[in-house]
Amino acid sequence: MLSTYLGYSIVNRDIPAALDRVAAQPATKREIDYYNANIGKVKTVDDFMGDYRLYNYAVQAYGLDDVGYAKAFIKKVLESDLSDDNSFANRMSDQRYKDFAAAFNFGGNGTADVQSEAQEDELIGLYKHSFADEETSAKTEADYWNANIGKVKNVSGLLNDSRMRDFMLKATDIDPTYVSKDFLKSVLTSDPNDPNSVANQSGIAGFKTLAGLFDFKADGTLSGDTAQTADQTSKLVEAYHLTVPSYVTETAAKYNKAYYESKIGSITTVSQLTGDPRLFAYIKSAFNMPATLSATSAESVFKSNLDDPKSVANILGLASAVKKFNFNQGGTLPSGTPAQSDEQIKLTSKDYLANYSSSHDLDVTNAANNFINRTTSGIKTIDDFFLSNKDDKSPLNDKQPELYEVALRAYGIEPDTITKSDLRKVLTSDPYDPKSYVNSLKDDRLVKLAKAFNFDSDGKITTPLEALSQNQISKYASDYKKQKTVLLTGAQLTAAKKTVQDDTDYFKETMSKVKTASDFLADKKLVSFVLTAEGLDPKTYEKDKDFLKKAFAADPDDAKSILNKPENAKIKDIVVSFNFDTKGNLTRDTSGVAQSEIGLKQLNATFLRQTLENQEGETSDGVRLALYFERKASGVTSMFDLMGDKALFQVITTTFNLPSGISNMDVDKQAEALKQFIDIKDLQNPKKVDSLLKRFTAMYDQQNGTANSPSLSILTGGGAVGINADTLLSIAQLRSR
Repeated sequence: MLSTYLGYSIVNRDIPAALDRVAAQPATKREIDYYNANIGKVKTVDDFMGDYRLYNYAVQAYGLDDVGYAKAFIKKVLESDLSDDNSFANRMSDQRYKDFAAAFNFGGNGTADVQSEAQEDELIGLYKHSFADEETSAKTEADYWNANIGKVKNVSGLLNDSRMRDFMLKATDIDPTYVSKDFLKSVLTSDPNDPNSVANQSGIAGFKTLAGLFDFKADGTLSGDTAQTADQTSKLVEAYHLTVPSYVTETAAKYNKAYYESKIGSITTVSQLTGDPRLFAYIKSAFNMPATLSATSAESVFKSNLDDPKSVANILGLASAVKKFNFNQGGTLPSGTPAQSDEQIKLTSKDYLANYSSSHDLDVTNAANNFINRTTSGIKTIDDFFLSNKDDKSPLNDKQPELYEVALRAYGIEPDTITKSDLRKVLTSDPYDPKSYVNSLKDDRLVKLAKAFNFDSDGKITTPLEALSQNQISKYASDYKKQKTVLLTGAQLTAAKKTVQDDTDYFKETMSKVKTASDFLADKKLVSFVLTAEGLDPKTYEKDKDFLKKAFAADPDDAKSILNKPENAKIKDIVVSFNFDTKGNLTRDTSGVAQSEIGLKQLNATFLRQTLENQEGETSDGVRLALYFERKASGVTSMFDLMGDKALFQVITTTFNLPSGISNMDVDKQAEALKQFIDIKDLQNPKKVDSLLKRFTAMYDQQNGTANSPSLSILTGGGAVGINADTLLSIAQLRSR
């Protein structure tokens, strides 16, 4: 029979080869193949636990087969949200349970949702910004018109410029889609003063307006030096700013101010004021009058007796607005008195500029809030998404834009350019599949729209696809904390924990926005966080900036890729943990329902290692303990980690021949005593761990019947070894004084 020392040395000499031998064993291969072939079919935790072979394989991999019978307990572990410090698995002191939960997507990581927080934030942000884009676009098109109208030499030259053609039609509220060049030419060359001209006979006010804004002869040539006078150009540009944007922009507000100030001096009655839609809208905005206030009701307001508490103006709270004008109760003006003094006009315009956007801003906010409220409270299918506001449970949102209208606007898609049936096909198409319906449309806006939601092909909500699963994010956060706080105490530990928390908050928040490998690699803080979590020095990879880029572009399944070089094993783990394809784009190919690709690879590796340790333990429990210690040592960050793991603690007590009575000591005294024999820092050094385990295997043989082990003599110098509990207690007491 081989000694423990020799048995461990043989296995440890080439761990990969030993694992390959285990993997090639028929019984082991059958279980691995079965698991790999069937885990992708699992949709729920009950599916998983209902398949004995899948379930048994997994609990064996994590050394939990001794509690595998307690399925209700294990289910609570699997359904734990590892991002929640108070979740069931996180409250367990045994790290195996956290690792087991992290291997699957049944916790917070696997929650189906119509939108993740990041998806919602992006869509709402784009929706709100789309209004600002309208103003920017209007200015851009107006600038283009101003820069090019002077270059036009004939009507054909104007109409052959599609941007200019669209500009003039939209400015006069005409849809360019349905107007031919020939007809528009006949409009622009017709005489606006001739009642029988094409423009006047069209019956459309916009065409009449256009005919009067250009100076073309009947043959299409210029009547003068330019196609438009400066005044005509100014009027058309103003009309564009007032007509095209869906709300009153800053530019439009300035035009409205100029219009009001030029017209108010000619107003002599209330009916004239309320009868001009533009003036009426101006004062409604300036004085925050109700949007639904009609011109007739407004007349009653301005004719109110302000001394009567029951007058319309007082009841509606509009007495202050009435005082901004000089009308009497008959709705007229005293002789020689203007509707407003210069000071009143000035104050009215000041109020308008301060308030004109408030109504629009409120509309946008209400639309966004309605979208958020509905998408976060009960949308389970695509039908729920298309349910009209008028048909949901709330009567307060009936006038809000429909959910699909908000979504379309966010991504710059006009509602009349896509049918609901086609939109349904877009939203239930996989935007991450190059061959999907939405990608076949070759419209990037629609692809982005599909990526903003999480509907499967059946129209049911599914889990969001993100660069890292929530479980993987939690694992990196946990590993980062260990790496940054290992062996620290006191003030150093307190300061480090604060820094770690700040770094972790940044990592979690920013990772949710990462869409490509390039996004990730461009953020040094994210890269540094992940490298550190894996126990790698970020500075090493700063020297060769292209290495990580090449790593993320490499194929993990290609035996010749840089990822499969032994020295790059941890880099491979990092690359595989992301849901990116070799082009750096998000893909569902690596993100299974029950388990991600990295989770599957790690579980298979853990199963093989656990099987190797179990098989070695059948002939030598000492070899099993040594292999277990070698696997776990780098994760030990405190003496209490050693003391809390029976197997690790047994290795230490055996190595230094410590008495069994040590476990009865106060835990703080135990920790203090153990410091005399082992430095936790040494467990981060593979060479020192190897030396410790060689001593352990020799001592194990000595304590279990191989008293004359040659290896023991070499390691101990042939002298007596061991220390009693009383001596240990004395040492601990001396250290604590």
